[in-house]
This record gives sequence, C-alpha cells and structure tokens, in this order.
Amino acid sequence: MSNNYEIIKKILDTDESEKIRTTVENFQLVEMPDKVVEYVTEKLLSDDNGVKDTITRILSHNKNPNIPNFLVPYVSSENISARNLAGEILLKRKNESIQSMLKYLPEANDDDQKFIIDILGLIGDPTPASEIISVLKYTRDDNVILACVEALGNIHSDLGIDDLIAIYEQNELFRPTVIEALGKIGTPVCIDFINKNYYGVDELTKFSLIESLGEIGNEDSFNMLINDIQYLESAYKWVAIETIGKLEEKLNLELPSDIALKHSLIETLESGDLQYKKSAVRLISKFNDDEVLNQVLQLYGNEEEIDYKLKEYFAANNNMFFKKTSSYIKQPINNSKAIINLIKEMIQYDGGLSLQSLSELELRSYVEYLTSQLNHPDEEVRSTVMELVFFLDMETALMFSDNMLEDTVSWNRMKLLDIIQYGDHPKILEIIKSLAGDEDEMVKENAQAILNERGISNLEIKD
Repeated sequence: MSNNYEIIKKILDTDESEKIRTTVENFQLVEMPDKVVEYVTEKLLSDDNGVKDTITRILSHNKNPNIPNFLVPYVSSENISARNLAGEILLKRKNESIQSMLKYLPEANDDDQKFIIDILGLIGDPTPASEIISVLKYTRDDNVILACVEALGNIHSDLGIDDLIAIYEQNELFRPTVIEALGKIGTPVCIDFINKNYYGVDELTKFSLIESLGEIGNEDSFNMLINDIQYLESAYKWVAIETIGKLEEKLNLELPSDIALKHSLIETLESGDLQYKKSAVRLISKFNDDEVLNQVLQLYGNEEEIDYKLKEYFAANNNMFFKKTSSYIKQPINNSKAIINLIKEMIQYDGGLSLQSLSELELRSYVEYLTSQLNHPDEEVRSTVMELVFFLDMETALMFSDNMLEDTVSWNRMKLLDIIQYGDHPKILEIIKSLAGDEDEMVKENAQAILNERGISNLEIKD
C-alpha cells in the first residue's frame, strides 16, 4: 500500500496534467485514503485549471469524511485560488465540514475567521451557533463582526438574539445587517424589536428593516407601513409596497381604502423595479374604483408581465373598463396601440356584452376614436381598428371604407375582405368589386372568388 502511495505521489508531482486528472478521477467512486487526500489537496496550489477543476469535483463528493480536515488549513493560503477552492469544497460537503472548521476557528486570524464564518453561515446548520457567538463577543474586527451577524441570521439561531441587539446599539454601521439577521431568525422577540425600531433609524437601516418585515412581520407591522407609506420615497416606497403585499397575502389582511396607499401603488407601477411592480399590480386590483382604473390605463403597454395582470383586473371590471376607456381615448394618449388591442381583448372576453352598459354618447366616443386611427402608422393597429369599427358600427365603418381600401398593406386589404365577405349591405358589394381589381394578385383573386360565390361574373364586376 505504501508503495502505491509513492506512485500516486510521483504522478501528482509531475506536470503531466492528463495523468494527474486520471489518477484523481480513479477515486470518483472509491473512498480516497487519507494519505492520498493529503497529496491531492496540495495540488490546489497548481496553476493548471483542469487539474484544479478535477480535484474540486472529486474532493467535493468523495466518501472519505476526513477530507475537510485536510482542506481547512488552505483557507489561510496566500494563494487566493487555492483558498477559494478549499472554501467551495467545504461548502459543498456541508455539515461534514463544520467540526473541522470549528477546530480551526480559534487559531485563525481575522481574515480567516471571516472566511470560515461566512462558509458556516452558507451551510445553514445551527450547530456552530455558540462558537460564532463566542467570536462575536471577543473580536474587534468589523468585518468579522458583520460575518458573525450574517451567519447567525443564515443559520436561523435564536441563541444570539441578545448579542445581535447589543451589536445594533453599539454601532450604526452594523444596524442594517443586524436587522436583516433578526428578520431571518424571525422569533416574536425579533419582530417586536424591528417594529419598535422602525421610526428614527437611518435610511439604509430602514430599507433592511422594511424588507425583513416582509418575511416575519405581523399585523402591527402591516398597519405601521400603511400609515407611513405616504412619507416614504422611491425605493423605500417600493419595498414597503412589496412588504405590505407579502403581509396582506400571508396573514390574510384586508387593505384599507387609503388614498395614500392607492397613490403609492400607482407610483410604484410608474417607476418601480419589476420586482416591486408585481406586488403593486396585485394590490391595485383590489381597488375597484374609477380613479385607479383611469390611472392604470395610462400605464398599460409598458411591460408584458404587468400588462397580463392588468388585463385580469380590467376583465374583472369590464363594465367600468369600457366606461372609463371611452373618456380616456378622447385625450391624446401615448399607448394607443396597446389600448386598441386591449379594447379588442376585452370585447372578446365577454363577446361584447359589457358594451351594452355604455350610453350612446360613450359608444360614439369609441367609434370616433377608432376611425381616427385608420391612418395609424402601425399596420397591425390599422387592421385591428378596421375589425373593431365594423363590430361597433357598420354604417360608420362603411363610410370610412375608402380609407381602408387605400391601406398600403395588402394583408390589411385582405383583412377587410375577411370582415365583409358575408355582409349583405349594398356598399359591401361595391367594396368587394373594388378589391376585385386590386393591384395585389392575392387580394384580387380572393375578391373575385367571393363575388363568384355570390353568382357575380367577371363581366358584371367590370360593369
């Protein structure tokens, strides 16, 4: 056996990358002896990335439970690559690495302690809580303190709550991280502490505080944020909306009909990041009033994911949607294409039944607006407009048929044929005859085919 180790040692000491990788890979399914682990871990210092990748893969999963013992000293290596790879393997071996790191922790310097504690936090097991708290109590290094605070949060240990609160009081620098850690721990003591410290904290801490309440907050947190939403700005308002949404859903709370809240939801939909817009659009759909619907109409058409949710909101309030849209389209709007397509979808949603709630004047607003869009620069819009005008008011549609016949896109003239081909209005026959002489062969043939089905010959077409 000793002879075999020497052979492995000689191969590993060469510069022959392929032989080294093959030798290490032989232990993919076989437990690697301690002596071989010792030799293999030395190759973490290699400059060959292929060798290091193979070592990392094999040591991460080999069945030898002593591998962490050989790896931990490399967290002190001046070779940054070796240090990071050792940390990566320790993390992948998870709980098996904990005791090896804890044994090394007392003799490690500040940088190494931070490195080890970060890994312990990422592993997430609460076992090392006491040792982390011990380091937190005696260290004077800010980076180590922050690492301990983060780790206690990541392992969800309630043993260190008093120590975390003490750290919070000591230095404003640590406050956001402490709040985040308490938020992850999430006991009633943590929640009460976060609620009580909401007012008067610095801006950076407040952001972390609001974010944490989204995970652990209670009804008091919910009401506190509702009351404060009008005083928050930009990202603070957005994260508060997200937290309110989480608490409303998790605790089954009822949103108050609060003007400041409604305005904040609209503001978040206007300028927030997508993450926060998702919360805002879900909450805004709980307000079934004219003001909200009018505001969100202006925002429709900017982001597909948000539009999808808004469509659900509009569909649930279809009568109000059509009444509001009839006045909205009277003014200059920047999202005409999106609104026209939306109108079509809402008509399709209930087959046009909601249109019956409109007055004659409101219906006229739709028809007038749509006919004004027959010359829209977007060919898809023109096609949709033709379809809608014929659905809403055939007489008006036929009055504007010359505009449709002059559409420069042959597919739109084909669309016109599809819409009118079964109509029996006298004007429709004139339109079909006109298209039977179209310059586009496809349009011409289809128009002639429709006329033939009606028993009209080519001679009659020319007449």
